[in-house]
Amino acid sequence: MWQRGARKWVWGLVAIFVLSGLFFCINSERADSSAKNDRDKLTTAKSLGQAFVEVAKKVQPAVVHIQTEKTISVRPDPFWFGDEFFKGSPFEEFFKGFRSPRERGKEYRHKQRGEGSGVIVDKEGYVLTNNHVIEGADRVKVRLNDGREFIATVKGRDTRTDLAVLHIKAKDLPVATLGDSDKLEVGEWAIAIGNPFGLEHTVTVGVISAKGRSGLGTGTYEDFIQTDASINPGNSGGPLINIDGEVIGINVMIIWPGQGIGFAIPINMAKQILADLIKEGKVVRPWLGIRVQDLTADMAEQFQVKDREGVLISQVEPGTGAEKAGLTSGDIIKSVDEKAVKNASELIKEIQKRKVGQKVRLGLIRDGKEMTVEVNLTAMPEKTEIAMEKEEAEEKMGARVQELNPQLSSRYRISGVKRGVVVLSVEEGSLAEEMGLQEGDVILEINRKKIETVRDFEKAMKDARIEKGILLHIHRKGSSFYLTFKK
Repeated sequence: MWQRGARKWVWGLVAIFVLSGLFFCINSERADSSAKNDRDKLTTAKSLGQAFVEVAKKVQPAVVHIQTEKTISVRPDPFWFGDEFFKGSPFEEFFKGFRSPRERGKEYRHKQRGEGSGVIVDKEGYVLTNNHVIEGADRVKVRLNDGREFIATVKGRDTRTDLAVLHIKAKDLPVATLGDSDKLEVGEWAIAIGNPFGLEHTVTVGVISAKGRSGLGTGTYEDFIQTDASINPGNSGGPLINIDGEVIGINVMIIWPGQGIGFAIPINMAKQILADLIKEGKVVRPWLGIRVQDLTADMAEQFQVKDREGVLISQVEPGTGAEKAGLTSGDIIKSVDEKAVKNASELIKEIQKRKVGQKVRLGLIRDGKEMTVEVNLTAMPEKTEIAMEKEEAEEKMGARVQELNPQLSSRYRISGVKRGVVVLSVEEGSLAEEMGLQEGDVILEINRKKIETVRDFEKAMKDARIEKGILLHIHRKGSSFYLTFKK
């Protein structure tokens, strides 16, 4: 009896030891597995960090710091009373000879300095940057990562895409590898290198936030890459790079109210411009000879189009391939060489892939009927009649404008209006400044004429007579009011 109880007691102890061992083994395995997962995560993080380090090491030598200098005329200080104010007073002799030209109310010349970034794209010394970085500069200096400095010459520049090419005479130059921006996917890593606020060779990291951004009011050729990699003043002209260390874009602009919203010109667009600027010093573009706009839902219904995809021809330039082919206002372009185009941006991109003298087949809808028209592409003039009229109107007003669109509404936080033209910039000393116009204002009317498009703005400004007075109806920060001016 006692022996039987002892055996039970022994077997109980054995069971406890076995179960304890199993429990210990399971926990040990779990702990080992958890530690392994932590080590794997740490290894992955370190590998990713090392990838950024390698990209920076690879590309930084090819990124340059650009410094510019230009001479500008400075207007007198409007708040200075002038020498006459002190004439005959006890202070006349005291102030005479001590005042600067600005204080004496005289116009004087001033050296204005600027800076930006660029990237070396050829061993022959060609540097790709933004046009706005070097525009109007009397002197352009390029400083390399290794400390060498060179005075650069402007090989060519293109205002429509905001790109420029510089040339420096140097040997043993590091060259950046150009990638393929057409293969980009939203969410990919993006690395920006440049000289923000003069802080040379700054590296920032983010992702590709969006592709094909347009409607930002910078010009006709808008097809930007959007990124949250930090871009600041001084980054302009520097490269946007992928995780393989290839240049996928040229950093060009930011949206001031936004945080982490920057834009770059796709490198595939820049490649086309680069070759022309190196070879010709300018860009010769193929041109249909039309002015276009995107379709709205109401327009699609009026022009008997089933969907909003397509491009509306609003004007045909005389003597162009479009006029000779019989294109007319109101035609809806649906395709180029059988490739569908959904909006004006896509149409422009497709045409720019062709060459001057090449023929393209346009799929159209006219009065609700489908048709095909063949158009011969001609060389785009330096300034079209439309562009000159717009320039004249903007010069007369002293303000650059763009038709109101969702992007500009978001950029300037415009609400409560659905039509008009947005003021993008105001020149110092201009009529617009004297009238009190500000960036972000929406012009609704000029001399009681409704302004819905840039074309309306052009016509109204052409008819306006400053000596008789100009009346503007403006929308600003949720309120509408009138401004008037007369000389």
